[in-house]
Formats: sequence, structure tokens, C-alpha cells
Amino acid sequence: MRYHSHIMTSLCIGAVTAAYTPLPFTASYTAGIIIGSLLPDIDEPKSYVGRRSLGMSHKVKEAFGHRGMTHSLFVWAVIAFIVMVESSSTFSIGFVLGYLFHIIADFLSVQGVPLLWPFQTKRYKIPLYRTGSALETVLFYGAFALLIYIGSQYHLFYEWWRSFLLLLRQWM
Repeated sequence: MRYHSHIMTSLCIGAVTAAYTPLPFTASYTAGIIIGSLLPDIDEPKSYVGRRSLGMSHKVKEAFGHRGMTHSLFVWAVIAFIVMVESSSTFSIGFVLGYLFHIIADFLSVQGVPLLWPFQTKRYKIPLYRTGSALETVLFYGAFALLIYIGSQYHLFYEWWRSFLLLLRQWM
């Protein structure tokens, strides 16, 4: 999945999560989702995050390959534990969820992901789409439409703007 599709599908699932749980749909929560949804692709130097990693993505890809370690549920659980022990902020929660949503989205691709790495290198998948395909484009726009619908129905955008303005006020 391309980076903008990861962002949109993760924001959509994050909005649904916020609509049906006590999680607030704030600016910091959505920032965490966006960053978390991009980070697993640090293992690909040509990815959006890889091009901005100051060469780190080359080292990660060299050591583990693309869709290797960074796409593992075990690694996600370790990262989630560390992040949540350090801070249980809405940003941290969004980051952990965004990372998980990325893995789930790639699980639905024809390439799959090594969910059980380092215990097993087998790639698991439900081959729904191919990266860059027309179906991925449909998923992007479908997620966008659902995000707008859920955001409107549950007044999530009002909550987001309110939190954003509060953050701005703190910085000034």
C-alpha cells in the first residue's frame, strides 16, 4: 500500500475506534496515527518515511528486508509496550494503533507480512489488493468517504478542531 493509502485507511479506522470507544479524536491522536501508519515502511528506502530517514532505512532493509521485522506483530507488541510504558498520551495511543493498522493493511495485500517474525518468516496474507492497483485507489477513496461520514455523524471533527486550537494556544 502506498503511503497516502496507509494514512487514509488508518485515519478511517482510528475514527471508527474513537467513535465507538472513549478515545478522543484529537489532533495529537490523529498525528500519532499518521506517524504510526508510516513507520513500518522504514524498511524500504524508496518509501515516504524511508526517503526521510537519513539513510537508516537502507540499514534496516539490509538487515531485515522489506516487510520483514517492522511488519511483525511481535515487534509491534514490543514497540507498543515501550511506548505505552513511557506515555499513555493520546499521541502514543494513536501511534500504536496507526502502526497496527499499517500491518493489518499490508496483511490484506498480495505480498503479505511475516506476522510471527522472528519465530517464523512465513508471510501471512488475505490477498485483497496489489500495491498501486485500482483496488487500492478504491480503498483509499472508500476510506476517505467513510472518514468524512464517521467524522460528521459522531462530531469527531469538532473535537479535532477544538484540540488543535488548544494545542496552538499552548505553543503561543
